[in-house]
Amino acid sequence: MSEPRSSDPYREMKALTRRRIRLVWEMALLGGHLEDEDARLVKAMREHPEYADLWGRLDELSDEQIERDGTNPIMHVYIHQLIENQIAGGEPKEVGQTVEELMRRGLSRHEAVHRVGTVLSGEIWHILKENRPFDEQGVARQLRRLVEKMGTPRRRYSKRGRR
Repeated sequence: MSEPRSSDPYREMKALTRRRIRLVWEMALLGGHLEDEDARLVKAMREHPEYADLWGRLDELSDEQIERDGTNPIMHVYIHQLIENQIAGGEPKEVGQTVEELMRRGLSRHEAVHRVGTVLSGEIWHILKENRPFDEQGVARQLRRLVEKMGTPRRRYSKRGRR
């Protein structure tokens, strides 16, 4: 006899997502080989030690227990993964170009990914709220503005002094 189906597909999807993240994390801790998207997800998880206590027990915790200072750590690392996936796949090309340009202007890769993540998470919000497709041109425009706000690239210093 099969189990009764959940009447809330959102709740079921959330539970499956949390379980999957936990299993990927456990595989990484055991030294298992992870490829592509899973490897990028674990990299993002490791770049956020402030959430390390969550990863191994996501499927046991409520939304309130997971949220930290108004941030959903699951969405946060998924945005990181999304950006790294886009860079790896070259689509949209503006994402990788923007991360690289922000780094040339002095940001760490992690901070550059955060800045691009702000643009992409805003776009995701609009997609869901307005039930519309991804606006590639609009995102490209926002990414250009993001770079423009940074101003001129910082001068880099070599071991011998200024270049």
